[in-house]
Amino acid sequence: MAQFSIFGSRTAGRPVRCVSGVQGARYGLSKAEFMEKVQQSNEACQRGDFQAAVHLYTNALQADPQNCILYSNRSAAQLKLGQHQAALDDAEKACELNPKWPKVSV
Repeated sequence: MAQFSIFGSRTAGRPVRCVSGVQGARYGLSKAEFMEKVQQSNEACQRGDFQAAVHLYTNALQADPQNCILYSNRSAAQLKLGQHQAALDDAEKACELNPKWPKVSV
């Protein structure tokens, strides 16, 4: 299944990792389980279930807390839910982790 980003087609199909490798073993997730969480969160966004997407992105971030793409995607989902401060916090974290990530440019 193709990878989806709620930020548009430019990121679809690209690797999920942004800065660090998957740290899932430290957090009880295998790489496959991590990838499944990411896929589920992307699918939740596709169907408009942003609450589920935020929850799933949060789970994935526990396994890879240095992943700017996950913060960026969770930020967009939070914005759709009207959680403006949380969305801003995640956008700032994504920018901090990778200032060159195109989705966090001003």
